[in-house]
Amino acid sequence: MTRRRTAARAAALALLTTATLAGCAEPDDEIYVTTVTDSHGRACTFVYTARDGASWTDARDVDVSQLDCEYPPAGKEPGESTTERLDAG
Repeated sequence: MTRRRTAARAAALALLTTATLAGCAEPDDEIYVTTVTDSHGRACTFVYTARDGASWTDARDVDVSQLDCEYPPAGKEPGESTTERLDAG
């Protein structure tokens, strides 16, 4: 599972770098990598960006990308669910 998390972090960092260079990522964006086990026993990892609304009436905007789910190898159990924030700077 560690290799999977490393790959997810690398993908998220590549996404963050591309978004920053392209001018898509705002300075106040928060980027997270979450790993969960779905109801079928698959380990799923996804990257999402969260941004607070521009005014007090706007809700928090969340954009999910890079969803990946796989069954664990035979005899292995998925790890605990985790969420980690990636630093943008």
